[in-house]
Amino acid sequence: MHPVVKNQLLRAQMEEEWKRPWWVVPFLLALVFLTAGVAAASGGLFFMYQSLAAGYVPISEKLNSDYTGLTEVYDRNGVLLGTISNPHAPLANPVPLEQISPWMQEATVSTEDNTFWKNPGVNPAGLLRAVRENYAGGGIGSGSGGSSITQQLVKNVYLTNDCEEVNGTRVCVAPRTLERKLKEIAYSFELEQEADKTQILNWYLNSISYADRYVGVQAAAEGYFRKPAADLTLAEASVLAGIPAAPTDYHPRLNCERDESGVCVTDDQGRTLLAGASKERQRHVLDLLVEHGRITAEQADAAFAEPIYVYPATSSLKAAAWIDSQVEPRLVRMCEAGILPKLPNTENCEESVHSAGYKVTTTIDWAETQKAIAMMNENLAAGLKAGCDCHNAAIATIDPSTGQIIVYAPNIDPTWTSDPRVAGQIDQLTEINQPGSAMKPAVYLGYMDKLKKVPLSSLWDTSPMIYSDPNAVQNKVTILNPRPGNGGEGLITVRSALGGSQNVGAFRAAQEIGIPSVIAYAKALGITTLESGFDPTWYDHGAIFYGPSVAVGGANVRAIDMAYMDATIANMGYMVGVPTLAHELDPKDIVSFADAKDDGDRAKAREQFLDFSRGHTRLPGTRTLDPVVVLQVQSLQGGTLYTHGEDLQRKAVVDPESVWLLHSIMSDCTARWIIWPCGGSNDDNLLDAFLDGTKIPMGVKTGTQQGPTANDTLATWMTGYTRYAGTAVWVGNSNKQLVRDGAGAGYASANTTIRLFKRWMAQYHADLKANGVFETPANFDDLRPQDVAWTKYPTATTERGARGGCGQLIEGWVRTDISYKGDCEGRGYVPLPPFQADQALALARSRGIPTNGFAGGAPQVSASPTAVAPTAVARPPAAAIAATPTAAPAQPTPARPQPTAAPPTPTAAAPTPTTAPPTPTKPPPTAAPTQPATPSASSSTAGGGGGGGPNGNGPPGQNR
Repeated sequence: MHPVVKNQLLRAQMEEEWKRPWWVVPFLLALVFLTAGVAAASGGLFFMYQSLAAGYVPISEKLNSDYTGLTEVYDRNGVLLGTISNPHAPLANPVPLEQISPWMQEATVSTEDNTFWKNPGVNPAGLLRAVRENYAGGGIGSGSGGSSITQQLVKNVYLTNDCEEVNGTRVCVAPRTLERKLKEIAYSFELEQEADKTQILNWYLNSISYADRYVGVQAAAEGYFRKPAADLTLAEASVLAGIPAAPTDYHPRLNCERDESGVCVTDDQGRTLLAGASKERQRHVLDLLVEHGRITAEQADAAFAEPIYVYPATSSLKAAAWIDSQVEPRLVRMCEAGILPKLPNTENCEESVHSAGYKVTTTIDWAETQKAIAMMNENLAAGLKAGCDCHNAAIATIDPSTGQIIVYAPNIDPTWTSDPRVAGQIDQLTEINQPGSAMKPAVYLGYMDKLKKVPLSSLWDTSPMIYSDPNAVQNKVTILNPRPGNGGEGLITVRSALGGSQNVGAFRAAQEIGIPSVIAYAKALGITTLESGFDPTWYDHGAIFYGPSVAVGGANVRAIDMAYMDATIANMGYMVGVPTLAHELDPKDIVSFADAKDDGDRAKAREQFLDFSRGHTRLPGTRTLDPVVVLQVQSLQGGTLYTHGEDLQRKAVVDPESVWLLHSIMSDCTARWIIWPCGGSNDDNLLDAFLDGTKIPMGVKTGTQQGPTANDTLATWMTGYTRYAGTAVWVGNSNKQLVRDGAGAGYASANTTIRLFKRWMAQYHADLKANGVFETPANFDDLRPQDVAWTKYPTATTERGARGGCGQLIEGWVRTDISYKGDCEGRGYVPLPPFQADQALALARSRGIPTNGFAGGAPQVSASPTAVAPTAVARPPAAAIAATPTAAPAQPTPARPQPTAAPPTPTAAAPTPTTAPPTPTKPPPTAAPTQPATPSASSSTAGGGGGGGPNGNGPPGQNR
């Protein structure tokens, strides 16, 4: 007789023989009490049991109260994107047990609770083992659980109030406490009186998580094997039955046969072959089936020898990462803030949101997002053909005027999990990466705003790095500029240093305003993950120290924050969004995984990490607004609970005058002359994007995340903004595998990123035009603050053949509300810099630059005006930035079309920001280092690489 059939025939007899004996309750409760060293009389135990069981309600009633419905998420145009997971959904509509393979039933019982068909709701042997392990190990939670199937079901349905998102699935666990364990035992006894064993096993198989997004065996069978649960073979059932013990370790898609590069080998159907820990776990499950007499050894061997092919992931969710990373956390915070009601009978707002059955309309445009994903795939294919070895990308686009996230494309394919370089389950828009030179705008904004500098202010073009022990190996770092021949400009302007992404100037600017000020300006612009002594991955907070390498992108950031930063720059320093509703994180209270001393510390660290990564907590001094994600929330009954509009805020977070100076550089293609000329089309490797053959008014910045050495590249970036889009583009590998970039690789990854950014911005603006948003994209002229002017002012720069000297006047943008004395500060010479003055002095002597300690050449010694009071003009003249006697690059004179639907202009009066930097009356605190600066622990001081192009012939490993 087939062993499965034989076991099924014995079930009724076993159940009849093992009715609950009266003595089991006090006996088992007494065992559990021993773990806490508590002695109690049997009468006390009976009273305790009644108290614990008093809260029990029939499981059907519990499910009805917990499962109101699935919360549905839609895009801005009514496209259903998917639902927010509800672990009780499969229980509300379970697959009948007769539609679940007998092999699956037997493998589950044999693995999880071999005495299931005859125990009274708890497994005495398992409980005794757990008591022994916990008692000997020093307390509840230190040993194995010893839970029966009934106990696990009770725990899942009644006692799991500690929940988190794991790869898009809401996974809930119960606290490992004595009180919970006692209640679990009591409820298990009650459940055994309410339902028979068949029904309990049915509920259990429909409620267990099988990794990925699969809750219930039917979802797992369809997801992994493309078949219903009824058709599972012994081999397949033994794989699934082994997953619940450790879903991450035994995930079938993560345990596969791999090629030499570590990529899962796939067949013509995209299936992978099971291997690794999951295959080993299958062997263990099969051995248990043999040990328990449910199958023969021959059957086990045959099942183990059967190749297990696992299908690639598919998802009914069109935008899983969008829902998991942005929508669900926002809804939870709205509930906690009282904006959305918390449902009765739910433990917390997270459970309420997952059970409420809301209809949620969000800001994302799914059609545009699909176009972005298609464009990522197309450009990566071309990049791989060119040798970039870059397998993944991400794009985020935010509307600056509304603060709404319109496009959220976190990877090229969320179902592509077999290749770790893609790892589609990872949201690269919230993943922690380093932005390379894309961080330089925040540095130079702080430099100009805090120190009252202007775009033509000069910096010494010599390495500023100093160390307490310059002979140490780790301190033998040279800061190189990515220009042909590595030559210097002598005194380089902010304009050319930022436009040409030169590293020396960025280092000097960061050192002169102080690293804490750099971080403060980055925070003000929207970065949420940046703080010395703080690791946003929670691995080791103590290892994070930001030195001047932060100036060239040695900073831990998220791509979505970079897009918000650019949207804020596009608004001339006005941040548009909704209140974060987040709680402030106390840095003194954080615990990293590296410092955790026990399970309690590790649990605290994980809770803190999840709260921060989901946006529920924020660092002090971080932005108080977030991009808009939710437009409307309707109840299950159709009533409107929330409509976005009145909660929209517009805050001045940085001085508009200083942002205009920054924008005048980022939007000027001639400022990039050291590396790039101006572009001509969307097909070249230059930085300008075009619509209908006309350049789109925009500001841009490239960046590269450096690898272990200056010649290695981990990822390439391009960020930028127009009046309609703040966009961040990331290109790299999800497993942190190096991409190929730099001169030796033809700047393959950088050029892939540049073309992707340009083509995406062109496509996005073409769609806006087609939808009637504008006839011609608006420029930024109407956003120019009153207190800036285009005029001549003193600059001692020696770049592009300028003679230098204190009397040299060149046309450019300057603030009229400050007293700008020029590079010589009214002294008749250029002061030596505060860092590495000896190098600057040597340069001054070679270039004839007058400075303190060196008179310089006679032609250059001239008096400098003590201040300039420029007169505003409507726009730069055609022959802009004319130096005497040598002409410098020309300032562009964009046309000024009148758009049919331009974004709103800033209001005259703006609130003063309550956090972070910037108003001239209250700049960030001066924080120049009092001791030699050291590089960030999280990146090399030499920086990463940047964009390539015809003139991008600098050495590899340099930020551009």
